[in-house]
Amino acid sequence: MKVLKLPSEPIVYAEDRLFGRFFRTPTPSSLLITGGVGSLTMNPTQTAINNADSVYLGGHKHVLTDDDVATITAAGFGDLITDEPDVQDRMPRRKPRKLG
Repeated sequence: MKVLKLPSEPIVYAEDRLFGRFFRTPTPSSLLITGGVGSLTMNPTQTAINNADSVYLGGHKHVLTDDDVATITAAGFGDLITDEPDVQDRMPRRKPRKLG
């Protein structure tokens, strides 16, 4: 199962020296692909989302189809695609019980 892992950066939202050092919030990036050209952005606008051909919002686990993998790789972001085992493959299998 191919999964898109978008990067995140710790952003400081506090303005002062004291709290700015201690409170960093991981903010995920979003991937927008328009006309075959991809861009990573922290806060995409609604206009940018509407104009994009493909949108992958940050903070989500995107399970990709083969077409998605081809689109992301062609845009130059193939290194963000990881291969994870399917949930069914990780679950232990039980032997069927014999009745009677």
